[in-house]
Amino acid sequence: MNYRNEAPGRRVLVLAPTGRDGKAACALLEHAGLECASCSSLDELQHHLEAGAGAAVIAQEAFAGADLSRLFNWVATQPPWSDFPFVLLTTRQDGARPRQHLLHLLERLRNVTLQERPIETVTLISTVRSALRSRQRQYEAATYLTEREQVASHLEELVSERTREVREVFAKLHDSERQFRYLVESVADYAIFLLSREGVVTSWNTGAARIKGYTAEEIIGQHFSIFYTEEDRGTGLPALALATARRAGRFGMEGWRVRKGGARFWASVTINAVHDEHGQFIGFAKVTRDLTERRAIEDQLRQMQKMEAIGQLTGGIAHDFNNMLQVISGNIETLQRRVRYEDSNIQRLLTAALHGAERASTLTHRLLAYSRQQPLDPKPIDLNRLVPGMSDLLTRTLGERIKLESVLSGGLWHVLVDPNQVENAILNLAVNARDAMPDGGKLTIETANIQLDEAYALAHTEVTAGHYVMLAVSDTGIGMTADVIEKVFEPFFTTKKLGEGTGLGLSQVYGFVKQSGGHINIYSEPGEGTTVRVYFPRALSAGTEEPHPAPAQIPEIGGRETILVVEDNPDVRTYTTEILRELGYRVFEAQEADTALGFLASEPEIKLLFTDIGLPGPLNGRQLSDEARRIRPDVRTLFTTGYAQNAIVHQGRLDPGVQLIVKPFNFAGLAAKIRQILDGGLG
Repeated sequence: MNYRNEAPGRRVLVLAPTGRDGKAACALLEHAGLECASCSSLDELQHHLEAGAGAAVIAQEAFAGADLSRLFNWVATQPPWSDFPFVLLTTRQDGARPRQHLLHLLERLRNVTLQERPIETVTLISTVRSALRSRQRQYEAATYLTEREQVASHLEELVSERTREVREVFAKLHDSERQFRYLVESVADYAIFLLSREGVVTSWNTGAARIKGYTAEEIIGQHFSIFYTEEDRGTGLPALALATARRAGRFGMEGWRVRKGGARFWASVTINAVHDEHGQFIGFAKVTRDLTERRAIEDQLRQMQKMEAIGQLTGGIAHDFNNMLQVISGNIETLQRRVRYEDSNIQRLLTAALHGAERASTLTHRLLAYSRQQPLDPKPIDLNRLVPGMSDLLTRTLGERIKLESVLSGGLWHVLVDPNQVENAILNLAVNARDAMPDGGKLTIETANIQLDEAYALAHTEVTAGHYVMLAVSDTGIGMTADVIEKVFEPFFTTKKLGEGTGLGLSQVYGFVKQSGGHINIYSEPGEGTTVRVYFPRALSAGTEEPHPAPAQIPEIGGRETILVVEDNPDVRTYTTEILRELGYRVFEAQEADTALGFLASEPEIKLLFTDIGLPGPLNGRQLSDEARRIRPDVRTLFTTGYAQNAIVHQGRLDPGVQLIVKPFNFAGLAAKIRQILDGGLG
C-alpha cells in the first residue's frame, strides 16, 4: 500500500472540551493552511484516529476522569512503522499527584510534545507542522517497507512456484533429482538445502554457500544446528524447529544465525517437511534469506524518527527562549549604556548577567542548528581555500601538544554551503578531537571528491546517490565505543565531566550538515582514534566564490528616518522601539499586520518596515512586507525572528534579497544593520 499521499495523514485532530477552545484552535490551524477536525469527545477523537490522521492536539483536561483504555490500546497496537504524534496542552501543576498523572500519560501515549499554556500562536502552529512532518515520514517509511516486503514476497512466491514445478517434474521424470539440483543451484539469493530426518545437511546450493560461507564439501554431513547461535542451541531451538516442521508441515521464524567464521546475520528461515511419492516422510527442505540489510534500514528509520522528534522539541524550546533572551539581554545592555554606577560591583554584575544571556543565546542557536531551523546563507566555496585559512585559529585552539596536518585533494569540486557554518563545524570537530587527545597527538583534516553510489545510498536511507565533496577530521585520541557513537549526535549528550561541555557541538554540526543536504558519519574504535567524515553535495555550478573577510566594526550610529516596528511580543516591541528612538529615529509601532498597513497608508515618511515574521492574524511578516511593497514600493524591509521560518527560508536557505537580524539582537548590531539597509539600498 502506498501511504505517501494519504489524505488522513494531513489532518489535525483537536480535542479541547472546555468552552470554544477546540473550535478556536481549529480556526488558528486552518488559517495557517492546515486541515483540522474539532472533536467534542474522546469517542469522536478515537473514531477519527482509527479512520486516519496526522496529529492530535489535546487539552489535558479532556483526560480528566475519562476511560482511556481504548485510546491506550490503539496506541499500543499501532503497526511497527507508526508512532502517532500527540501535542498535549498542559497547565502549570503543583503537587505529586498531577505530575504522576502527566507522567502516566506520557508513558502510555509514547510520542508526546508538551506545550504549557498560555501558548503563542506561532509556537502552536510550528509544533503541529513539525508533528505532521514526522507523521508523513512515518507514512513514507511504511510505503518503503511495504514495497520491499512485496518484492520479497514475490521472490518467495517465485521460489515456491519453482519448487512446485520441480515436484511435478519429480513425479513425471526419472531424472528428477538432477532437475531439482539444477533449479536450486540457479538460485543465488536464497540458501536452499535439504536435511535428513535427523537434521544433517544432505545438499547445498550456490545461495547457501554465498550466505553462510561454507562450501558443499565443508558442510554436507554436518548437523544444521551449526548455523544457530550458542544461545539458541542452549535452549534447544534447532530440535524444536524440526519437531514443529515434522508435526505441522512447516516451521518459520526470523532470528540471528551464524556464518562461517562466527559472524552473525539476521535471517528469515523456513523449514518444510518433505515426503516421497508414497507420502513417506524423508527429511526437510530448508530456505534461508539474509535480512540483515532490511533490519539495518529499519533501525536507521527508527533512529531518524527519534532524531526528528528530538529536533522538534529543541526547535520549539529555542524559539521561545530567543524571545525571552531578547528582553533580558536587551534591557541589561540598556542599563549599562544609560546608568552610571559609582559602585564598580554593580557594573561587574551587569556584565556577568549579559555574558550569561549571551551564552544562553549561543545554546539556543546551537539547538536551532540541530533542529535544522537556522537560516543559512550558502555560497559557492572551495574547501581547499577555506581550510588553510583556518590554520592559525586551529593551531591556537589545539595547543602545542597536538600536531595539525592537512591533506587536500587536487581539483576539488566546489560546494554550495554557508562558509561561516562550515568554519564553525570544523572548529567544533577540532575541539572535540583536542579533548580526546589529553596527552597530545595529531589532528588531520582531509578533503576529497567522492561518489556515493546506489549501494551506499541503499544502506543509508537519508543519502541520495551522487557526487560529494568529503571533509574528514581525524584524531589519534582515545576513540569511542559503539554505544557512544550511537548517541553522539543527540543534543546534550556528552562524555565530558559536568561543566566541561554542553553536549551541543556535534549535534550542531549534524543539524547544519543535514540542513545543507549533506551526510555525516563517524568511524571510531577505543584506543584507535576517531574520524568524522562530512559529505557536502557537489555544486552544479562553481559560480563565483565570494571573499570571506573578517567582519568590520561598524559604529553605533542612528538617523532621523521614520521606522515602523511590527512585533506581537509587547516586551520585545517596547525594547526595540526604545533603542530605535535612542538612536534618533522616529518610530511607529504595531502589534499585527492590519494596524501596520494603516500606518503605511497614512504616514508617507516611513522609510523602513522592521517586522517579526511570526505575527497573529491572517498575514505573517513576509506577507505584510509583500503588501507594503505593493502600496509603498519605496519602503524597505528588515525581518527578525527567534528561529528560521518557511516564510523567508526554503530548503534551509534565506530567500534572495531578504534582510534578516536574528533574535536576540543587541544595540550595536541593530544600529549597524538598519544603517546598512537605509544607506545601501538593501531590503
